[in-house]
Amino acid sequence: MDRLTEISLAKRLLAHVSNKTTDSSDRQMRVPVSEYLDEATRTDEIEHHYKRKPVVVGLSAELPEVGSFLSVTMVNVPILVTRTSEGLKAFLNVCRHRGALVAPENCSGRQTRFACPYHGWTYGNDGRLLGVAEPKSFGPLDNATHGLTELAVAERSGLIFVILTPGSAFAVIEWMAGADNHLGTDDRLTDYQVVGTRQVEAANWKLVIEGHLEGYHFSMLHSETVGRFMYSNCTTLDRFGPHLLITFVQQAIDRLRDRPEDQWQPLHEEMINPQYLFFPGTLVTISDNSIIAQIIQPADEPGKSISRLVFAVTKDRAATEEGLAQAIAHLDGVTNLVQKEDYWASHTIQRGLASGAQTEIVFGQNELGLQLFHDSLNANA
Repeated sequence: MDRLTEISLAKRLLAHVSNKTTDSSDRQMRVPVSEYLDEATRTDEIEHHYKRKPVVVGLSAELPEVGSFLSVTMVNVPILVTRTSEGLKAFLNVCRHRGALVAPENCSGRQTRFACPYHGWTYGNDGRLLGVAEPKSFGPLDNATHGLTELAVAERSGLIFVILTPGSAFAVIEWMAGADNHLGTDDRLTDYQVVGTRQVEAANWKLVIEGHLEGYHFSMLHSETVGRFMYSNCTTLDRFGPHLLITFVQQAIDRLRDRPEDQWQPLHEEMINPQYLFFPGTLVTISDNSIIAQIIQPADEPGKSISRLVFAVTKDRAATEEGLAQAIAHLDGVTNLVQKEDYWASHTIQRGLASGAQTEIVFGQNELGLQLFHDSLNANA
């Protein structure tokens, strides 16, 4: 994030703190409870939002060098991303023989050949079929037409986007709609190192995201944790096509009032906490020396979702044992917080919605982020 953007956000938030306001809508919004409960809705959301549009599958720092690979599963679609000498490649992680996974599920590392564990068909990291076990007894096969099935992939601002449907294409700059320039990180995250990943299960995927798009709940849900030092119900919202930036503010920002503007460092001092939502389901939180992505996806039933947290820090921060240990402890702290508070709340809400107590929920004017998120869901249906 460039300095002009950082200072602009700080000024807007200082004004909100002074006026006890927040970025708001001129309306309320009502959403049917069925959107969080219906199997047909879940299926439709996966088809339209997760399979037909670019989704974030990981951070560029997860593939730091040529020969790196990343294996993930998104909405039951197994994906293999590789970094080759010609750039990133993405494939369905599926052997063209009998459909077994060629790379272990949900892992990363350095490997340039992938042998199917079922019959030993071997593929290069460019997707080419290199060899078949016992080819004479198998019979004739055109290796050139039996490579891994390729998927459209692009890398921008340190994020890896893939379309899960073969034969699709996209322009990543157009898809990011200006959020890439705003975020400001380099495409490869070359100065960053991934220190860990975690996986957490929660309620409906939209409930999880909605909890990250407002600060209205801080003083209650987080009263013993981040609510002690964050301003509650005080945020700014910016929109980039279907994507959002919500910026939260810490009470420490008041110290800026007594400083010349050229001495302001609100991001470095963690007075402001910018968090991007890359539609449909990836939250990216940045500081001046770290980036954490929460890649959220629907699970096998409407009331469940899966979140993969990926935490990367600048290489200088991870250069010492102490710095690396602190970074891992931070990741564990974030994971513990969202599990015990945010995701706990999502589970209780899921049960409440399923009880039949109401047929719709209401987003207040101060819950602008939730309204904009649902506007994008409806516009991109």
